[in-house]
Amino acid sequence: MEQTALRLPIRLLPRKREQIIPMVFFGIFLGFATFWTVMATVMISRTTFSEEDAPEFLLGRLFPFFGLPFLLVGAGGIGRSILKMRPGSPYYHLEVNADGLMIRSLFKQRRYAWRELPPFDTLKVRRSHKGGVTILWYTVAMQSLPPKPGMPPGSTYHREVLRILADEYGASDGEKDAKDLAGWLNGLRQLAVDNRLTANAQVGVPVGFVANAVNAPVVGAGRVQRESTVVRS
Repeated sequence: MEQTALRLPIRLLPRKREQIIPMVFFGIFLGFATFWTVMATVMISRTTFSEEDAPEFLLGRLFPFFGLPFLLVGAGGIGRSILKMRPGSPYYHLEVNADGLMIRSLFKQRRYAWRELPPFDTLKVRRSHKGGVTILWYTVAMQSLPPKPGMPPGSTYHREVLRILADEYGASDGEKDAKDLAGWLNGLRQLAVDNRLTANAQVGVPVGFVANAVNAPVVGAGRVQRESTVVRS
């Protein structure tokens, strides 16, 4: 598998093209909510009520505010896509470093140490909707646990520790992205378990993720130069 070598830590960024559809959808949603709120305000302002303390008067004055939640949803969806498209995507990314993984979203970040993560595998999820069926591929870390009471002796069940939508960072081939990401993370995990993964190690990034991979900023260090070489394995 052809790879491009970068130094840790590495940040995988969301694909910018993937943000176009959400921005269009939430833009239409926001436009409709704005139109509805404005029209409701105009209509209520032109309506006359017999008594200003009547229940219908109070309800009428509140009617335009019913559009506010929809305005917030539309604006929030557009804002989320814009933040994902920012250079370096500081609020939405997957960071890979010598200690483990860090998944960053707007209001929180989750850290997973390599030694605490089970091996990675792929997961196929089918989602039915009115337009048909959507298939999503994830890279997951599943932990095998002892049998629960009532289960046959020797059996096990699995607990999902981590789920990553690989296609968000890859080359838009969901199944291949999930497999490549699982294989890459398994290789790094094994290096870390064997104490062979150093803080500034140069590691190969699968070719499908190279376009969305950058060197992550290092706290207390100067700007990290991106080093690109082709590695075949």
